[in-house]
Amino acid sequence: MDISFAISEWSGWKSQTLNNIAKEKTFLSIGKDPDVSSIPPLLRRRLNLLGRACANEILQHIKKDENIPVVYCSQHGDIERTFGILSKAAKGEPTSPMNFSLSVHNAILGVLSIHLGLTANISSISSEQHGLVPVLLEGKGILMSGSEKVLCVLCDVSLPEIYLDDESLPRNSYAISFIMTKSEGTSLKLIQTEEEVNMKKTEELPTALIKFLSSDKKEIYLNHNGLKWELLKG
Repeated sequence: MDISFAISEWSGWKSQTLNNIAKEKTFLSIGKDPDVSSIPPLLRRRLNLLGRACANEILQHIKKDENIPVVYCSQHGDIERTFGILSKAAKGEPTSPMNFSLSVHNAILGVLSIHLGLTANISSISSEQHGLVPVLLEGKGILMSGSEKVLCVLCDVSLPEIYLDDESLPRNSYAISFIMTKSEGTSLKLIQTEEEVNMKKTEELPTALIKFLSSDKKEIYLNHNGLKWELLKG
């Protein structure tokens, strides 16, 4: 199985740690908090870190009233808000209606669709930290249905301490976005291989795609549902 498409724009953000430099030459900016100053305060107040990271990425690639489909992927969704709701419920305290409504997996895209006047299709996916393959497959399907381009967004924040263990991902909060097209931009081919998955040779986080697109590398390997996938340029 292989599919062909192109990516015309891409960018990414991840949270800053002591080991991060101020800026990577990979279209991946590193900082403490994403900039969402262009969003009106009434809507901006509904966005915490995950929402701001997602919004910052989307606003780099889509203009107001530019109606294009969006594919959104996050493993945990707005885990900060969900954890807050669960913590209050465990104590017998009431839940804020706003927090409850914004804890829905695709709620961030709902806020941004109001700001951008977006009425096109929005697909919402949850797929561990191996979300690149299902996002690319979903995006390709939307292109095949007649759309000229699709905006794809993948994001997650670090888990609350109560859930952390040695295998918890992501270690750093992040958000990436890119525009998929039929042929405009960097030509790519996604191939499902018959090889067994070697986790040491597959790219774990979606941020690997931004580094790949911004580098001279010709291929990377991805893991999804125990299958190995190869992403090739050209």
